[in-house]
Amino acid sequence: MTQCRSNPQLYNAIKDRGTAYLMVFRELMKRHGEEEAKDVMRNASRAHGLIIGTSLASCAPRDFEGMAEGYAKAPDNGSIFCPDIRHLDETGLEVKMMACPIKDAWVEAGCSDEEICTLLYCASALDEATLEAAGFAYELELWSPGKEGCCRTKITEKTTA
Repeated sequence: MTQCRSNPQLYNAIKDRGTAYLMVFRELMKRHGEEEAKDVMRNASRAHGLIIGTSLASCAPRDFEGMAEGYAKAPDNGSIFCPDIRHLDETGLEVKMMACPIKDAWVEAGCSDEEICTLLYCASALDEATLEAAGFAYELELWSPGKEGCCRTKITEKTTA
């Protein structure tokens, strides 16, 4: 568990979301199997992300400073997810989240690395949909065992093909 948070109430609220994801995923898996559980969780995460993304649409097509503030440093100017801004200029934003209360919940619950990777895959649909709805192209690299922090996101201008 990473210790850079300054707002324990917000940290715990977000961590509780991770616990809820885990409980729902396990129940779905028990009733319907792993593939159906992943599908349902990704669809629900995606629906949530589409709502969030509309609030960032004013940043498109290339307000990467705005995306650093509204996406990478949200919800509390960065104290919960501890974003490491690795690149920020007029061409894009690259950020690595160095902390994640959602992942912390799964670690504390005793989830295996494999289960954490599966849950991150399910939850990542929220970020994918957020960035799509906001009008940006993106690359998302999920955490994997042995890597520091959590996920890395690269955001660039969406090109029309």
